[in-house]
Amino acid sequence: MIERFRSALRIIFVVYALVLFAATHKPGVDVNVVPGIRLDLFIHAAAFGLWNVLLGLTMWLGDAARIRGLAALLAVGVAYAIIDEATQAVPIFDRVFDVKDMVANIGGVVLGGAAVSAFARWSGVNQPDQA
Repeated sequence: MIERFRSALRIIFVVYALVLFAATHKPGVDVNVVPGIRLDLFIHAAAFGLWNVLLGLTMWLGDAARIRGLAALLAVGVAYAIIDEATQAVPIFDRVFDVKDMVANIGGVVLGGAAVSAFARWSGVNQPDQA
């Protein structure tokens, strides 16, 4: 059934990826609302987890229910998480590179990849439609 929505999922992923890039590179953003507590790390993990779930559902990197597809999904997700955080150090963004943010991004990618893989295995979502 989800196969019928694959094109829409691909558009949703691209839009989400652009919004996430813009949000993580907007100059001068500070999302820590409680001094001393890094609540933003949960936001990083959730945002990059969703990014990886959406990417996995597009099937651009293969079937996440299979080892090769999941490995590709995780490799691309981890690479993007590192690139996203590293590019924040570019002076025009008025942001900084933060190792803890990057670790949270990668944690979200791994959790998102595991979730989409489990969903694909459980639901058989990547099986051809019977219609």
